[in-house]
Amino acid sequence: MKKISSIVFSIILLSFSAKAQQFKRVGVGIYGGPQLFGKIYTSSNLDKITGFTAGIDLRYALSKEPEGFAIHFQPGFNTFRHFKEEGKHTQLYTETTWQWSAVHLPLLLRYTFSSGKVRPFAEIGPTLRLRQSLTLKTNGYGCGIAGCSGRETDQDMQSITSKDAIALTAGAGLEVDLWKVTIPISVRIQEGFGTYATKVVFYESPGFDNLKTRTIQLNAGMNF
Repeated sequence: MKKISSIVFSIILLSFSAKAQQFKRVGVGIYGGPQLFGKIYTSSNLDKITGFTAGIDLRYALSKEPEGFAIHFQPGFNTFRHFKEEGKHTQLYTETTWQWSAVHLPLLLRYTFSSGKVRPFAEIGPTLRLRQSLTLKTNGYGCGIAGCSGRETDQDMQSITSKDAIALTAGAGLEVDLWKVTIPISVRIQEGFGTYATKVVFYESPGFDNLKTRTIQLNAGMNF
């Protein structure tokens, strides 16, 4: 019985030692999640939006254990959809939908505050945003003495709108070790450094300016 107890105790010690040695300074993973809140104008408040983010996570730790600094390069694909309606149940009603997609290339410096199985972290870094599409859709109606008339537009804004290519990404979250993988969960904010605007004059308006994309997203992933 004592021999069996000794063997079990040795196995437990070996398992803990192996666990401590499993941390790798170089790693790869995947991540994804929904866009929760955002805005499209500098003067607007954050509204509920839809869209998603998904990509891969390439990690290089600057320390030999989970606690400490690590560099994360996380190329991914992002979508954004902002819907706004004005004048509902009135004589002048409009719907406006901004929609874009972009490849994001964030380079983040992450600091992890513990080496336990559950580890809080914070991260920040610049992001290169390569916009792939931008559309603006409007729909609505106006009612007067002569009755009501509707109007609908669908404009491809990608080629006629300047780009806000540099953004800042910052976030905070937790890393959780589950068996042989690590599950990171975080809330992030992404905001462009500048603004963008249409480069042409429209028939009925001078165009759009003071456009500024800010998003708050929820991410979860799996690192190996």
